[in-house]
Amino acid sequence: MARISIDYDLMYVLARQVWHLRDELDVSSQTDGTFAAGDIGPRRDTAEELTNFHHAWKKSFREAWQVMTDLGNLLDEIGKAFYDSDAATAANAASMAASYQQANIKAENAAYKQRQDALYKQAEAANLERGNHPGRLALARQKQELEQKRAALQKEQDAQTKRQEGLNKRQEELQKRQEPLRQRQDELTQRQQDLWRRQKAEREELEAGFTAKQDALDKEQAALAKEQNPSLKQVEELLRKQQDLWQEQDAARKTLEGEQAKDQSDLDRERDALQKEQDALAPEWDELDKEQHDLWKDQAASEEAQKQLDKDEEPLRQRAEDMQKSYAAQQEELAKKPAWTPESGEPNPLHMNRELGPDGPAETPPPAEPTTYERDDENGHTKIEYKLDADGRIEVDKNGNPVETKTTITNKNGLRYEETTTQMDDGDYRTVAHHADGSVTKVVVDNESFTLVDTEPTTRRYVVNEDDEILAVWQKKPGSDDWELTNSIDEENATLGHLPDHLRVDHSIIDKTGQLRDGTPATETTKTFPPDDTGKHTTVTAYKTSDGSVTKVLTTTDGPNEMRYVTDADGKVLEFWRNTVWYQEGGPVSAGPMQLQNSRRIPEYTENGWAFPELDAEQKRKADEVTP
Repeated sequence: MARISIDYDLMYVLARQVWHLRDELDVSSQTDGTFAAGDIGPRRDTAEELTNFHHAWKKSFREAWQVMTDLGNLLDEIGKAFYDSDAATAANAASMAASYQQANIKAENAAYKQRQDALYKQAEAANLERGNHPGRLALARQKQELEQKRAALQKEQDAQTKRQEGLNKRQEELQKRQEPLRQRQDELTQRQQDLWRRQKAEREELEAGFTAKQDALDKEQAALAKEQNPSLKQVEELLRKQQDLWQEQDAARKTLEGEQAKDQSDLDRERDALQKEQDALAPEWDELDKEQHDLWKDQAASEEAQKQLDKDEEPLRQRAEDMQKSYAAQQEELAKKPAWTPESGEPNPLHMNRELGPDGPAETPPPAEPTTYERDDENGHTKIEYKLDADGRIEVDKNGNPVETKTTITNKNGLRYEETTTQMDDGDYRTVAHHADGSVTKVVVDNESFTLVDTEPTTRRYVVNEDDEILAVWQKKPGSDDWELTNSIDEENATLGHLPDHLRVDHSIIDKTGQLRDGTPATETTKTFPPDDTGKHTTVTAYKTSDGSVTKVLTTTDGPNEMRYVTDADGKVLEFWRNTVWYQEGGPVSAGPMQLQNSRRIPEYTENGWAFPELDAEQKRKADEVTP
């Protein structure tokens, strides 16, 4: 396909050259062309013919003037049209270049500030460390002294442990020496018990024999007692037998006791001998006991000293913990705190830190972020300006986009193209173009557009004139970045109406949720009224900002249909919102989000008397009941 180049500068020059030639022809056509007969000769018809010729000549000049005027106008119009197209493309390229420049310089400044902040933060951290150092040093000395005491005590406890080990060893050796004696003691004890049992058995056996003899005598005595007149001889004989039995019993007892006493005496001698041997070991046991008790006293004293050290350590540990918590809190506060700046009014942290230098970074700071962009080339001059905030910086919206960008392109012939892009609510934006021929057009993009036939949001682009009358409507194709023309003014569509109200207002009073736009600080009071007879619900929220102004938002809900009125303190409606509901047979299908329908900021409502929604008497009563 052949490439066509349009030289609009040449068209601009040609148009003015044609107009210049036209003006020259106009001067020539003004010469006098009336001829008197006397000037030519006696023939009148010759003069008349010359006059007629001159008139025809002037007419041809007029026709040529008009042709050249039309040609110049056409060249001028075509040249400006192509210039506008080229300038619009150049404006987009310049915007990209300006954004690139902004991003680069912003990145340089951010990196510089990051390095600068890091240095100040490092100095502040070092100063914080230095400020906490004396306390930590004193605490460390106290802890060191305590550790020295603990080490000395541990050394003493180790010595006590060795003493205990020595005592245990001596006790074991003494117990080994005493073990045979203990065994002999056990043996003597067993022999004593055996002796006692044997002696008891012998006594019982002896007594049993005499008991039998006594029983026999008792029987004889009983038999004698039964006789009426026993003889004296019988009685004396019985008494003699009794006396003999008693004497025999006493003699037998003495003999047995003597034998048993001898056995016991032998056993006692062995026990006494054993006791002497055991008594010989007693001094050693006493010495061991004394040393053990002394050691226990020393160990008890060490335990008390240990408890005292632990008690002394507790406040130190608590102080260390408190200091650590305090230091951590200071570090956390320092981390949250912005890096030092001269505007903070605080002392420069570097002035207290010789290691990092007293004056801050030595590197040259990058240039400040530009608020304009200008470029000159062979095609002319390009300038981009931004709306600035109160601090003189580029004002941006919540997404970081400049709220207003003005691009002006002027070429060497004086042709001028200007476009201003303004960010509106919810990602919508408007571009106003001032063309080289002085005309104005606007392009407004609605990022989330709903219609009665579109249940899913689409992106639409409206082309409108200076009065916001729609000239064309474009829609982005689903799933692509391509646009398609859906409607335009032509012979069948003489008018497409005005731009929707929500696209004619840069920033509405409230957002889609009914809250004040962009979280404007305000006190609020909300009241929900009982549903009326038709089942319609009404909620009123009154806001009062810091300057004392009052804004009320009345929302009515009737099934899927919602309407929202934004009024001032007197009940005058400033904005009207409603949602789009898509119906099908059997009831509503779905409801879209709330959208601004009418706004008092649009001049036609005042200048042309357009109808504007108002509160009815019942709604006005409910709104008046709620005050912030």
